[in-house]
Amino acid sequence: MKSGETVTDHLMLETANGETPLAYVRQEDIIYLVSSGYAARWPSYILRHGKASVKVKGNRLETDAKLVTDQNERNKVFQEFIHKYGQSKVSDWYSGYSRVIKLNPAGNITGLDAISNYYTWLESEFDSIANEYDRHIFGNTINALLRERSLATMTHSFAKSGKLLEIGSGTGTETIELLKAGHEIVSIDISTRMLDVLEDKARTSGVETRLKTRKLRASELWKVLDEFGDHYFDGIYSTYGALNCEPDINFLPELAHRALKPGGKMVVAVYNKLCAFEIMGYLLRFKIKYAFARLHNLIPEGKSRFCVDTYAYTLPHFLRLFDGHFTVESVEGLPVLIPPSNFVKYVNKFDRKFDTLKNIDRKVGKIWPLTMLGDHFLVSFVRK
Repeated sequence: MKSGETVTDHLMLETANGETPLAYVRQEDIIYLVSSGYAARWPSYILRHGKASVKVKGNRLETDAKLVTDQNERNKVFQEFIHKYGQSKVSDWYSGYSRVIKLNPAGNITGLDAISNYYTWLESEFDSIANEYDRHIFGNTINALLRERSLATMTHSFAKSGKLLEIGSGTGTETIELLKAGHEIVSIDISTRMLDVLEDKARTSGVETRLKTRKLRASELWKVLDEFGDHYFDGIYSTYGALNCEPDINFLPELAHRALKPGGKMVVAVYNKLCAFEIMGYLLRFKIKYAFARLHNLIPEGKSRFCVDTYAYTLPHFLRLFDGHFTVESVEGLPVLIPPSNFVKYVNKFDRKFDTLKNIDRKVGKIWPLTMLGDHFLVSFVRK
């Protein structure tokens, strides 16, 4: 439904800002809601808590809340909405990016602790976008640039083929190229569906024998050590997501040090707290809360461009975390002169000069203090 619009047959969802009227369909005791894209705040509110309170035809129900990731179930729900409200209204209200949420009054409405609920939400969000993830990356000029830059750094850092550990593989937008280069890779990710896509791509590329996948979140890195042992890997990498989805990464320096062989390298690309382009861009548009949203940890979904809560770091803070276990080989801010991916429409206006702009941005991003002011920072470490 569009913001502020109601229909005759609706329920009332309790949120932090009061009650919100929403269209719904019901299959026996199960209630389904559909969000109108990522602009709506109520889906995050109930998914973050893993439960919802709704009033249906005057009856108050306490339910659990889960994101529907199965495409067949999603399709059936949309058909139910069309049957109930009509094709015209459903097409007007929702888009292909809309999320389907299942409310079950008979579910585990006592809920889990806040961290467990967060990881459940995180997993389901990434499961739901797995099939579209590559299009999201390579269909956006800036996202494609980020992968190009990190892959170039990893190609340099991991010059000899060896055993690599990837933390947060997604669909393997860098992994496949590294497998083709002869590396053996253990990839972990919180999303089963992301790993399924990665494995399919590896089979298609004929490199599946060099890939092992494990469904683990970054904070479960100790399980990799239990399986493969200390000092097993020649290199570790984690780019654009997994580390920024962890509420606490203090575990990482010691475990990464244990996982690597002496002289092993680690490459990480991390969402930056201090993005100069974003701060200036939002200030010029008088969006103050967005300009400085990254300065607060956590950054709630809705105040960043991501569909989940995010944790950002300044470069100095991040480097201090690793100081006892690693030395810094290289650092760059990326991008610095080019805007973040949510401003890509402005970049597309300069399409003919983009290659020149990319080359300038890469040189500038390696100059202090601009290393600290990109959308992300990219660091190559060497194990002490």
